[in-house]
Amino acid sequence: MREIIRKFTMGHPKQVVEPTTWHFLEGFTMTFPAIAIYFAINLFIEYFENPEVIFDKGYWNIALWMLVFFLLQLIISTLTFLKTFLPGARNSTDNKKEFIQKIKRLPLGFFSKTRSGELINTFTGDFLALEQSMAGMFTGLLGVAFSCIVTSVLMFYFNWKMALAFYITIPISAIIILISMKVFRNLSVSLRAAKDDTAEGLNEYLLGMKILRSYNQIGDGFSKLKTSYQHLMDVSIKGESIGGSLLGFALTFARAGLPLMCLVGSYILLGGEIGLIEFLSMIIIGTKIISPILTWIRYTAVLRSHYISATRIDNVMKEKELSGAEKIAKVEDIHFEDVSFSYLKGQNIIDNISCTFKKNALTAIVGPSGGGKSTLLRLIARFWDVDKGAIKIGTIPLNEINPDTWLEQISMVLQDVYLFHETIRENIMFGNENANEEDMIRAATLAGCHEFIERLPEGYETLVGEGVSTLSGGEKQRISIARAILKNAPILLLDEPTSSLDARNEVLVQKAISNLVNDKTVIMIAHRLKTIKNADHIIVLDKGKIVEEGDHKELLLKEGLYYRLWNLQNKSKEWRISLDKVQH
Repeated sequence: MREIIRKFTMGHPKQVVEPTTWHFLEGFTMTFPAIAIYFAINLFIEYFENPEVIFDKGYWNIALWMLVFFLLQLIISTLTFLKTFLPGARNSTDNKKEFIQKIKRLPLGFFSKTRSGELINTFTGDFLALEQSMAGMFTGLLGVAFSCIVTSVLMFYFNWKMALAFYITIPISAIIILISMKVFRNLSVSLRAAKDDTAEGLNEYLLGMKILRSYNQIGDGFSKLKTSYQHLMDVSIKGESIGGSLLGFALTFARAGLPLMCLVGSYILLGGEIGLIEFLSMIIIGTKIISPILTWIRYTAVLRSHYISATRIDNVMKEKELSGAEKIAKVEDIHFEDVSFSYLKGQNIIDNISCTFKKNALTAIVGPSGGGKSTLLRLIARFWDVDKGAIKIGTIPLNEINPDTWLEQISMVLQDVYLFHETIRENIMFGNENANEEDMIRAATLAGCHEFIERLPEGYETLVGEGVSTLSGGEKQRISIARAILKNAPILLLDEPTSSLDARNEVLVQKAISNLVNDKTVIMIAHRLKTIKNADHIIVLDKGKIVEEGDHKELLLKEGLYYRLWNLQNKSKEWRISLDKVQH
């Protein structure tokens, strides 16, 4: 039970204490009308023996007590709602924030092995299930259990034979529930997987709309999505049919306890073992307790499904996150010491690399595609921790530095620019939310994007982002550079920001970058070698290993891989497409 509570509360078991207490009080007050009716029946029986009893005790007193009980029950039910659903909503919000904070601290390797559809469903469907559980089901189940125990003691106190007849069907219902829970657990796993597939498929379909249209595959793409939704429907129907049928059987057997108790009670009443008052009291208590029992059975079945949601969230919360508590006062040289790294075990992308990235210098990383250049850059940003060796900032191992404080020291300009679905102003200010208007415009000017932004009808208030922006690739790239300039971090990581641009935009972006690299530690991936001719240091990477190091002149004199790449690019400038006309 402790483990179940831990998962449902995301490690905050105190969240169930107050709502469970109020649910117990609410369940306990459900017996108040039965107690009042018991005294009324008792008085009614006495009336036939002594009519004066009405005037001695009075039905008015009983009526008054019933009113008091009703008002007390109303107050407690209202307080239970306020003390359960409102804190449940607040706790759910806090738990979601905690989940997001956890996601932020996870290495990118987690996202490479976890589908986006699965995370979307976890954050929406699974958290909704937990909110429903904590706002009433789970805490209500605990409260109902306590009140059922108290009421059951009263029933056995009045007459154990009738109580036994009432509860004898419960074990049968419990067995059916256990079977249904086992069946529904497997179906729930299949259902969650089907939901993940549909979410992933829908996300892929929407994001790939441009490619689907360009290849005229809209129909085929939708057919795949339609198939996943059809599968989801089939699994859902199967789950509801089997799980619903078993739950219906369990509820039917549980309800059978009340008429069985009436039958046994009538038999022993006629045999003179009990009086009419005890008989009627047991029937009244039975009618009151059957509703919480049925609620308990329904909640148990539903919570089994919700437990799977709690487990999925718990699995994410158990993921090993990037650790480190050290804070760095200033950025020093970045040292790679025998570093190896792989995305898949046994397949090193970075293989035993040792090198140094000098402070306040421009270091370029070049080499054939797939050689590990981008991975090297991401290891510096600590998107992943290395498998072997160490990366040190000065003398401090990178994995001992607080990830948040380290990322504060870094600005990144990537080849694939991502702009948020916000205004241009907000996208630039994302680099430094505390910057003022003057700083923002200065950054945009240095990035070479202020002029074209001003020409837009809405200027800096122009909405950009996927599906909205009409900006060119070069314009988007310059906005991302403005964002990096505004952040003004001491380390700048550039992942070939000009490779996909035309000649004019390439010049503009290079000029913007030159305004960004002053007095910074700059590490740049380059495919076009002419852009890094003046780099202080060049690292040539091939198949995860450093094959050459030096400046441009030194590497040309070595006549190695860099020399060959340089000559190939120079020769490619002379390449032209020619079309020979076919004579008929």
